[in-house]
Amino acid sequence: MTPATPRWSVVAPQGTNLELAGTGGREGWRLLLETARTVHRHGRGALWLLDRTDTLPRREPEPVWEGWTALAALAGAVPGLDLGLLSSAPPFRNAALIAKRAATLDVVCDGRLTLGFPAREYLPEHHSTGREVPTGLEADEEEAAGHRALGETVEALRALWGGQPVTFTGEHIRLTSAHCVPAPRQQPLPLALRTPAGDAGSGALRPADATVRECAHVQWTGEPAQVAAAVTAFRRRRTELGLDPDGVRHAWAAECRIFDSVLERDRWLSTPHEVLFWSHHPDLLARRSLYGTPEQLTERARRLVAAGVAEFVLWFRDYPATTSLERLFQEVVPQVAPGAAKEAEE
Repeated sequence: MTPATPRWSVVAPQGTNLELAGTGGREGWRLLLETARTVHRHGRGALWLLDRTDTLPRREPEPVWEGWTALAALAGAVPGLDLGLLSSAPPFRNAALIAKRAATLDVVCDGRLTLGFPAREYLPEHHSTGREVPTGLEADEEEAAGHRALGETVEALRALWGGQPVTFTGEHIRLTSAHCVPAPRQQPLPLALRTPAGDAGSGALRPADATVRECAHVQWTGEPAQVAAAVTAFRRRRTELGLDPDGVRHAWAAECRIFDSVLERDRWLSTPHEVLFWSHHPDLLARRSLYGTPEQLTERARRLVAAGVAEFVLWFRDYPATTSLERLFQEVVPQVAPGAAKEAEE
């Protein structure tokens, strides 16, 4: 079977990775608007923002746009734009409020919203605003707790969007005759999970059954081999639950930057700033990201598409510049379309 043309979605320059450091409000908004218009002009995927108020990898008082508000504004400024919001899940956000916000935004944007959730939260941000955060947990325990909370969340949201009062008692969510009217325009509203692929695709075994049933999209992070294994394992899980294994769109969520040469890329990866800033070895950064020349990016993207990846969700390392964003759509995307490799050989 020939793979379908993949979607190319973009994580907006929102400021969460310090890409707006030193900018003012008007300048940051212009960049957000320009990025949204670029994504819409190319018509290949959605624009994603995060439900975040703090910066990574260091917490600094630099500009960060609030995701729900910014998406609502962009829905009005760029009609027809597909939108995605990666929200924190309970207990760090109120499930009824998430349901109401998502339903409102889906109506405002004419049914073009996808609501996503991460498997792991950025706990320092929640701690800074007075939220109770778990302490003393190993990374695997923290991720397992996140998946349990997310399983409850998707069940509660589906019930709330049904239009009737909902009473729900779980480990992380408690609702008493809560309701959400009006409902989202889309029925069902698409839900997405962002989670690490894990070694040998082990990340596919961690989501709760409710998440596997309800999520229409999975955004995997990690190295391409891990992602390919996770896609296979997740399809197997859906089959075991009596679900269509093809009923989910698999995506690779990664960073992207385009260079003119391999030497230029390798020099950039080896600079002390990049190594110290992200605390990753250059080789690891390169394997789990889309860094390189247009030819390198094209080859890697084709391999991922052949392995079952149907969407790329990319954040660009040269923000606030949009050079790599534009070059991706001009030089890489056309070469990854079905039949492009064969045409290039001929």
